Amino acid sequence: MNTIILVILIIFLLLFIISITKLTIFISYYHNGDDDELMVRVRMWKVLSYTFKAPLIKIDKDSPSLIVEEEQEIGGIEDEKKVKITFERIMRELERVKDFLQHVVGFHKIVRRFLKRVSVKDIRWTTNIGVSDAALTGFLSGMAWSVKGGLVGLIANYTRMRNMPKLTITPHFQQTLSQTDFKCIISFRIGHSIIAGLLVLRHWKRRPASLKPSEEKA
Repeated sequence: MNTIILVILIIFLLLFIISITKLTIFISYYHNGDDDELMVRVRMWKVLSYTFKAPLIKIDKDSPSLIVEEEQEIGGIEDEKKVKITFERIMRELERVKDFLQHVVGFHKIVRRFLKRVSVKDIRWTTNIGVSDAALTGFLSGMAWSVKGGLVGLIANYTRMRNMPKLTITPHFQQTLSQTDFKCIISFRIGHSIIAGLLVLRHWKRRPASLKPSEEKA
């Protein structure tokens, strides 16, 4: 009997430790002309980490698709593979997202409640842009400021922004240039994500009575 109680206490202790554990995600995206690199590193307890990289994005000459070379690293073990992204695959994934959203009632509220527990800090977003035309370069620079301001505003509205982001846009009026470097750090406790997942399961396929089919009345 004492052994069973001890096992139950250990399980609850492990669940408690996991729930209060903070997950830190480092996101980095770099674009320079035809070169693109996306890197996402997830770290827990400053020891365990998972790294995902997509360093190569190019157009497939044989078909209208993009080829992404993925690199994954878990505990020092690396794995590389190439993934072909087609228009059909994108539409298929969008359809899956649409079906998922239709099956969860109040999904926006659940996500917003979770995001309020998410911390975002150290946003650094630098952009160099130029199209060899002064007027058009100025216009594109203004558009870029609008996009950056809008996205940062959304992040600040939905999450906890710990410090002011560092945004820069440098127009180049005498040359054609497209370069972007984005970095940020996201952190949240695993317990909050578990609660959000349980709420999604709870509201899965639950619909208001007014939206249910009239078969029940027959």
